[in-house]
Amino acid sequence: MVLMYYYDHIGSCCRKLIMKIGCPTKILLYPYEGWAAAAMHVYWTLKTRWWNRSRCKIVEVCAGKKRSTKGKIYDDGNGMMYITGHFKDSKLPDFELLLTSHVTKQDFLAGYILTGTLERGDKEQKNMQLTHFAMIKQK
Repeated sequence: MVLMYYYDHIGSCCRKLIMKIGCPTKILLYPYEGWAAAAMHVYWTLKTRWWNRSRCKIVEVCAGKKRSTKGKIYDDGNGMMYITGHFKDSKLPDFELLLTSHVTKQDFLAGYILTGTLERGDKEQKNMQLTHFAMIKQK
């Protein structure tokens, strides 16, 4: 029954799907093969604020170390969601996470309801590069 709910909402608003999953939402990050830097197993948890729909808290877990930041959510309502922010004390401080609910049939059958990409870099120097693929699994 729950699987049919997600299947019926492919291409719908990402915010509704994230609210259906519950808080906090675990974002699995898989490294992009073309990225030159070494990548460890990393995932993010996304906590949305109930009093503010456009702000969120992001906790990055990398090799057992945690660091958190605040992010801004832009949801267009047509299946695309952008989350932007920056981490302090990092070589690549800024990030842009793009999530979409327009998933392929293979991704849906693998259990993912939202897929996307993560770009990291420095916005001031206009040096953003694709680093990870992002996936959110259904519960």
